[in-house]
Amino acid sequence: MAVRRTVLRAVAALVAVAAVVAGYLLVHGDFQRWSDESALDGACDGLLDRNTVRGVLGPGDVEVEHEQRGAGLVACEVHVSDGGTATIRVLDTAQVGQRLDDTLYTGSPRALAVPVGHGWTGLFGAAPKSFGSSDVFRADEDEKVTTSLVLKCTGDSGTDGLSVTVETTLDTSPDDPAARPAFARIATSTAAQASRKRHCGARLGKPVSSLGLPVNEDEYEPLGTADGTCSGVPAAHGMAIATETARGGAPHETCRLADAGLSTRYVLEADYGPYAQERLLGHERDEDTPDTGTPAHYRDGDGRISWTTAKCHDGRALFTLRPSYEKADDRTYPRDDADLAYERAALTAFAERSAKAHACSAPATP
Repeated sequence: MAVRRTVLRAVAALVAVAAVVAGYLLVHGDFQRWSDESALDGACDGLLDRNTVRGVLGPGDVEVEHEQRGAGLVACEVHVSDGGTATIRVLDTAQVGQRLDDTLYTGSPRALAVPVGHGWTGLFGAAPKSFGSSDVFRADEDEKVTTSLVLKCTGDSGTDGLSVTVETTLDTSPDDPAARPAFARIATSTAAQASRKRHCGARLGKPVSSLGLPVNEDEYEPLGTADGTCSGVPAAHGMAIATETARGGAPHETCRLADAGLSTRYVLEADYGPYAQERLLGHERDEDTPDTGTPAHYRDGDGRISWTTAKCHDGRALFTLRPSYEKADDRTYPRDDADLAYERAALTAFAERSAKAHACSAPATP
């Protein structure tokens, strides 16, 4: 980033995603306990790498709760006594968008997930544990951190892709850059196992040797010097401040724009592959989500959403802009022509740069 962030990021579990995963695991899960090394071989339908799980979670007794729910889903939870815990979910991306709840990890509203990088298409993130208090980790609290990867399958696998999401709890803090890669190791090893055993033939990334921290909502920098997901967005119409992450192959990107008073005014998002698929299919149950059949630019009566798309190697990418209502009066304040002109310019700049970074075609003019 152009300006060094001074706020130390505290990260914990993404509540919404944890609830979804818990729903898969805890309602009808078959709870079993083993204390030998072979315990992990059958967990998550045999998709875990025993040595990696042991290396991350520790050598203690193993408890495994596992369940497979319907076509395309495998989920399990592994807990090691005096060690760590991992909740793992492997999803056939053909199932994305078919459920009433979101199935893909996007990060927290309070902390932007960052790219996994190292050749992986994925996100690394969590949410601040508490707000308005200390911004450092407390040693008496375990940190739950999520890594989510997307695999594009090739050949005769029978599926277009797989999503692997792992929430890991360790007795070390992700605030330590040296310890941070451990939170992604089970996800990358499971992705490799799933690709091999499901005959996916996906192109895999390299070992994750470094990771950034999720970006808290109060980490600001001047919009004019932004060089990540907000790069190129015009600093005009009162927009002076950006909250952004680096780019790096993430399937979901966010840029937040604020005025000089640090009030967030717009949220820009980019979705690729199954993330775009989920958003586009969601229009049937969410009137504030773009319909695949409408023109590239859409805005409802309150000016709640603008959007455009681009063609990519893994399908259609989706780019959206939504006004942010931080004050009650904002919802009734009319959008004038200047507002609409800036929204169009901001979305155009955001979509063009994001699409180019992902080697997609130029987005349709919003």
